[in-house]
Amino acid sequence: MAADSNKPKKKKTEILPTDPMAEAGRKIFARQLRRMKSHEAGSRSGEDIESVHQMRVAIRRMRSLFNLIGAYYRRKAVAEYERGLREIARALGAIRDLDVLILDLQDFQGELPPASQPALDPVIAILEARRSACRVRLHRLFDSKRYSRFLRRFQRLTKRAGRGARRLKRAETPHQLRHVLPQLLHQRLARVRAYDTVLPAADDATLHALRVEYKGLRYALEFFQPVLGRSAGAFLSQVKAMQEILGRINDIAVFSETVASLDALPAEQSAVLQCYIRARDAELADLRERFNVAWIRFNNRATQRLFSDSLLVLR
Repeated sequence: MAADSNKPKKKKTEILPTDPMAEAGRKIFARQLRRMKSHEAGSRSGEDIESVHQMRVAIRRMRSLFNLIGAYYRRKAVAEYERGLREIARALGAIRDLDVLILDLQDFQGELPPASQPALDPVIAILEARRSACRVRLHRLFDSKRYSRFLRRFQRLTKRAGRGARRLKRAETPHQLRHVLPQLLHQRLARVRAYDTVLPAADDATLHALRVEYKGLRYALEFFQPVLGRSAGAFLSQVKAMQEILGRINDIAVFSETVASLDALPAEQSAVLQCYIRARDAELADLRERFNVAWIRFNNRATQRLFSDSLLVLR
């Protein structure tokens, strides 16, 4: 008995291969909801742009998890949480896009000759004003009764085992993590690899859609990595590398769209912005080449075997 008492105890929040999918999801939702809330104050103040980014990532992860395992919950029981997450994500996304563009413009400004640098100040000021307006809308959302109600109800889901879970019609219906997860992960991977039929001539919109699929695959792997084999980490590194390239490609597309939306600017400011767009177009060409090489590496047998091997421990 003494020896047993010295064994390390498993944490209640640790996912287990024998967990029903809804229960594993509840544990992951609880962790991500805590992360979301921990960055709310920073997102309000705007003192550190990483707060908005991290809060947005936590929300994206929860939305992705609902998309992955939503079938294991009663639809009516979780629909309000998905709506709430979507609303918060939109408010944060508007700020995040401007955060990234302003930072990128400031970096570009620092590379310009000193005499040309002031030309970007009015442009950055316009974008900062837009960001301030977006932050006002975010504050209104955070201060609203529906946001408080969303948090209160979502916390109930994460704290009570079985809450919102769909009831099994038959006991032998596959529902444990170890039985269901391999298929779910293979489906995620298939949605990524299917883009092989449209690459490398894909346009920005198609690459953005592929980026979304890579995120879904990455989040799914990260959620369940504790119960996967060691090779999951190496495969996940490949997924992250692809997502980072596609993320930068998407950033440049958003930058160009936002800059194009600016009202008529003085000739000096327009000229500097055109230099900025040309620099980003050159970067975009390099990113596309890097992506094509990385895509071949991602789809080779050695990389795909890392994925397959990571699932073998689920028995």
